[in-house]
This record gives sequence, structure tokens and C-alpha cells, in this order.
Amino acid sequence: MEILTDGTLPFIPEQLPATADAGEIGIAVDVGTTTIALNVWSIADRKRIAVVAEENAQLKYGHDVIKRISFAIRKPHPAEKNPVAGESQLHYCIIAQLEKLFQKAVNEAKNALPRGFQPKIKTIVITGNTTMLCFVCAVPVKSLAQAPFNMECPFDMTTTWKDVREGTAAEKRAELEKPSQELLNVFTSSVVPDDTSVYFPPCVSAFIGADTVCAMVAASFPIPGSASNLQNESEEKAPVMLVDIGTNSEIALYIADTAEKKGRILCTATAAGPAFEAANISCGMSAIDGAIDSIALDKDGMIVPHTIGGKNATGICGSGLVSSVATLFEHKYIEKDGAIVKSKSTLGDGTACIEMTPAVYLSQQDIRNLQLAKSAVKTGLAYLLEKSPELPILYIAGGFGTKLNIEDACKISMIPEELSERTFPIGNAALAGASALIFSPTLRLRARELKKKAVPINLAAVPEFQNRFLQSIDF
Repeated sequence: MEILTDGTLPFIPEQLPATADAGEIGIAVDVGTTTIALNVWSIADRKRIAVVAEENAQLKYGHDVIKRISFAIRKPHPAEKNPVAGESQLHYCIIAQLEKLFQKAVNEAKNALPRGFQPKIKTIVITGNTTMLCFVCAVPVKSLAQAPFNMECPFDMTTTWKDVREGTAAEKRAELEKPSQELLNVFTSSVVPDDTSVYFPPCVSAFIGADTVCAMVAASFPIPGSASNLQNESEEKAPVMLVDIGTNSEIALYIADTAEKKGRILCTATAAGPAFEAANISCGMSAIDGAIDSIALDKDGMIVPHTIGGKNATGICGSGLVSSVATLFEHKYIEKDGAIVKSKSTLGDGTACIEMTPAVYLSQQDIRNLQLAKSAVKTGLAYLLEKSPELPILYIAGGFGTKLNIEDACKISMIPEELSERTFPIGNAALAGASALIFSPTLRLRARELKKKAVPINLAAVPEFQNRFLQSIDF
């Protein structure tokens, strides 16, 4: 298994093209619930030449997929100034943002190409969870909100950017209203030619999306029950677990074939919420300069924050939230149940908080939000761990997971203690997998096979799930 550092692709079986236009580029997109990230690749030499990322503009419609689905299926109130159906708003919102991100990505790519060559987008691969891909392609999402939680489109399809933009890429699609003139202007000036090939990897189920499949591709998950000739596929027969921690945290467990039983891939998802992206934290911010990413305590017990870039603290990022709370819990500033007991200050509404700096604090609600998020992840991990014939290796994927301090995650009981020495971050595996699919028809077929072998488990339908979740809230 190759650790996927920035700009690294998983093993690609195809050879580099003998001749290729040095200006041709491919773009991989990971449409996350909270963040959208793009990698731009040179087709000729498979070098990453630009990276673009920003907060998902759909956050104004809800921080998680449940709230956005609810918004999508609601009927506009007649009293609204410009009543527009929710599905239309969510589709055009994400498409307009992608148009602008593509423009930004192409502008950055210009500076990395050989002199005299202009970027020409040859292909785009878009991954994400099932709900986000439905919004991109204007696929109805009502069935995602009610049992038995069927998806109207499994994706695994190649289309054009024109059809994606117009909401006509999928067989089953929502009736969209005409876009505003402002959006029409954005589309008219699109940097992406209408006939550009766009590939959407397969989704496993309503809540196990293409991002999980791409992450499995990047992590070289073997395909149970079949021999593989992929050079980079692990020969390890021990179970392998993968978790992509985010607003919607997906978990996959590979169990190898044995003489008695066929191997399988078990998948599940937990609604962790946006705490790991610090989106619902009082002083939360992205992991950029000025964000607190850890703290220490001096001899007098005073909090000494460490910030990214060594700048003055302006907020706290998701990994910093985990590390800070772990330190505060270890030194008994916070009790096992999350209650603040030392260095307590009071906010204007009378609730408790801990001052990190004069400008940054952690409220009691912030700690509660982290507890709910980590409990969701711990419950999913612990449940699949019980299905594993032996202790697995755990790979943590995603931007948050890359920066996560594993020891701190164990201190707050987010990662089961028995996995502490077997846990490794592998970077943004969903985006790395999507990037590989730009270049490899073989890996696209592999993604399809992984999807077929994946068995989704709906944790909400597990009878003891609620009790498991509640028992995992304490640190």
C-alpha cells in the first residue's frame, strides 16, 4: 500500500501515452459536503500542476446532507421573492461554483505548463458522496430521505460537461427551472468545452458514495474472490479497514478469502456532522495560517497554543480541535463526560467556555459537538471491527485525517485503543483515486468491481445502534 502524499498517484497499470499534447490536462474533483477540492494533472506526464479548494457554497442550505436533502425536496413558499425549487437551487449552486473553480484551476495550470502551451481540458472525473453527486447531476434525492433509502442513479457513467451543467446527464433527473441570467453568463463564459468528457465513478448505496469507491481504489483494496495482476495490490491477507473522516464519514473493511469462506468488503457510513471541518465550532476555521492545530500547558497550567504558520491565533481547525480537547481532557480541564471543570470562563449567555487566547475560545457546545462527531466515527469503527476475523490495519483518509494526531484521537476515544499502533493516514484518498481514474480504464473497471463486491450496512437499522452511539460519547 502506498501512502498517498500530496501529488502522488496510486499505481496506474497503463503506460504513459507515446505522444500527447503538452497542454492537455485532466481535472479530478472531490465534491465534499463541506469542502470541494480539485487536482489538475498534465496528461502527458501525469504530474499534478495545480490544486484548488474552497468551502462548498451549498453550506448555506445546510451543514450536512440530511438538511440539504430536506431543502431539496421542500416546496417553495409562495411568499418568497423568487420562489425556486430546492433541487434547482442546489444544482445551479454547485455547478456555478464548479465553473468558477475550473476557471481558477486553468489559470493556475497556465503557469505550470511549458512555455507556449495553453491548458486544454481533456477529461474530468467527479467523485463525492451519493447526495453531492445527485446535486451535481440534478438527480432527484427524495428517495435518499426515506426508507428503504434507494438511490435513483448508481452513477458509473461517462457524459459531457454540457449535460452535467444542464442536468440531463442521468436517466432519472429532476425538473429544473431555467437558470438566472447571472448563471447563464457564467455558463456562456465557461472555460470547459461543452463536449468535455466527464466521468462519475460508481456509488455503492445511498450513503456509501463514489468517494469511498475511489478511496478503495487509491488504497489498493483487493477484489475478494478474484485473482489480480495489479503490481501495487497488497499481498497482505490481514483485514484492512479504511475510514474517510468528514461530515459524512464512510468506513470500509476488506476481509480476505479463506478456505472456508469467501472474502468480502463491508461498508457503512456515519453522520459525523461538520465538527471535524470546524464548521459548527464557535471559533472554527480551515487548516490555514493562524489556525490552532494543538496546544500545550505551561508549568502554571496556562494554555499555550500552537498555530499553523506560527501566526497569531485567529481560530481553531478540526484537527486542532481534537488535539486541544485531548490535551485538556488529559490534564483534567474537561471531565470524561465533556463538562468543563477547570480554567472555566463564561460567555455572554452564561454558558461555560475555555479561553485559548483572548480571541479564540472553546465553548461547552463546541465540546459537545466534537463528542457527537467522534462518537459517530467510533461507533462505526467498533461495529465493523467486530465483523473482522482479526485485528485490521486502519487507514485514515481525507484532508482532516492527514493532519489528525492518532494518539490524541485515541485519547478522546475516537479510534479504538487496540488500533492505535495499526493506524496510518493516507491523505485525500478519494481525490487520489479520482485522479487515477483520469488515466486508467483498468482502474475504472476495478472501481466497478469494488462496488459490486461492497456490502452496505445501514447502522441506523442495527437494533443496538443508539445504545452503542450513546455509550461512545464519553471521552
